Amino acid sequence: MNKNLLNWIALRYFKSKKRTGLISFTSYVSIIGIALGSFALLVTLSVLNGFESEITSRVIDLESHIRITGKGISSENIKLFKNILKEEEIKDIHPFVNRKAILSTFGNDAVVRIKAIDSLNLSSQLSHTSSILRGTNTFSVPHSNLPGILVGCHLADKLALYIGDTLNVINPLNVGAAFNIPYVGKFVLSGIFQLDLFDYDDNLAFIELKEGQRIFEHGDFYSGVDIKFEKYRDIDSIKEKIALSLGEGFHILSWEDLHKTLFGAMKLEKYGSFVALCFIILVAIFNLMSSLVMLVMEKIREIGMLQALGMNQKHIKSIFLRLGMITGSLGLIIGLIISLILCLLQSAYRFIPLPPVYFIPYLPVEVHFLDIVYILLAGTTLIFLGTTYPSWRVGKLMPLEAIQYEK
Repeated sequence: MNKNLLNWIALRYFKSKKRTGLISFTSYVSIIGIALGSFALLVTLSVLNGFESEITSRVIDLESHIRITGKGISSENIKLFKNILKEEEIKDIHPFVNRKAILSTFGNDAVVRIKAIDSLNLSSQLSHTSSILRGTNTFSVPHSNLPGILVGCHLADKLALYIGDTLNVINPLNVGAAFNIPYVGKFVLSGIFQLDLFDYDDNLAFIELKEGQRIFEHGDFYSGVDIKFEKYRDIDSIKEKIALSLGEGFHILSWEDLHKTLFGAMKLEKYGSFVALCFIILVAIFNLMSSLVMLVMEKIREIGMLQALGMNQKHIKSIFLRLGMITGSLGLIIGLIISLILCLLQSAYRFIPLPPVYFIPYLPVEVHFLDIVYILLAGTTLIFLGTTYPSWRVGKLMPLEAIQYEK
């Protein structure tokens, strides 16, 4: 039978005014429910994408795309890394010394993570105006011969620090050595930063690279090398290339490896939200099923007539399957269109603000094409499964019983 005829009958049933008002009401509720479900799905996933992108960019700006660590990394190794990556678009490559240390001042002590880098990289990592809460983003200290140090805002509050205070950085490996005299480096607080990232503001401090090598007795060697590229999304292939070229003795970590727990939690949150919000669509589909069942009861004589005119059970089943897909898909598409418009407007104009407690002033939104595809696939699958039962039931009706049916 011509498929256009089946589509035409399904559209006629969709547009027709039901004699039973409850059927129309249930159909409208189904459309609105599915629209709300798809709307909530796309908005939620887009907001999670926005936060993930914002956190990722902040972490990468502070850390790196690839980190190579090992024992005895020197300037010669850096030349080797550059030679291996000569075909890649390297944005920045710089060595660092990274160790735990004791920060002491005015009788207050704290175990912190000291990262020693050169002045140029410090300025680039803390280049954003909102990153520096007080002081400057340099190691230079006017009117003092001591080197500068920068600490996180929460750490500064905990130790009651002010710009210009003198701090002692103690190498913990020297504690308990000969005569119990630990190695102490004296610094002047030159800046207090606020990154609003996890525990960075609580236990991170920056010092100059040469000072880090001296305090932690590294000589002319480094703890590792941070490398940034122009493009960082497809970093696994670069990581594998470096690993094959260097062999053993080096540890190569990508930006995802460095923060595996964080990004794993964000992905799990995204998947969990997707599954949970799909239940909104599922509840609406139960309404769709009930409206189709009631429609079958209303149109049962017409169904018998269609069968008597030559339509078989497969055709009748196909009509109501199409009807259910039209109703459900309408709600799915309406919800996606409204949510897409809202997300694009928020992305362009940022008219939805966030309270000051958050690290960004507006609600971040980032729409991914694949998210729309997944919502369409999940929604269409649920609608199809929900429509299958009523269409299967109507296909089991016998023509004579349907014509003689009395409500």
